[in-house]
Amino acid sequence: MYLLYARSYLLVAIPITLAGWYTVYHNGPVAIGGMLFLKLASMLVGWVGLRRRHKKDIFFYQNIGYGEPRLLAVVGAVDFAAWLLGITAIIISYF
Repeated sequence: MYLLYARSYLLVAIPITLAGWYTVYHNGPVAIGGMLFLKLASMLVGWVGLRRRHKKDIFFYQNIGYGEPRLLAVVGAVDFAAWLLGITAIIISYF
């Protein structure tokens, strides 16, 4: 259900995540601060886009027991966790 809700968000999140990983891989740990800011900003833009896109069909998700805050929290947490795991793996392999 979360994947159906977050399909449009993934179009924003995946390229930003890959760009962050690439930048940290080539510039080292120095780039983590900037990439964290970029990731958080893209998450905010993605959440606003999700709220606008699902404005009319949010009642469908609410009727089956998924509230909008829960959907946004799970989508954001999974996206940020994937980004963080990738950054951690790159930093560990960097040293």
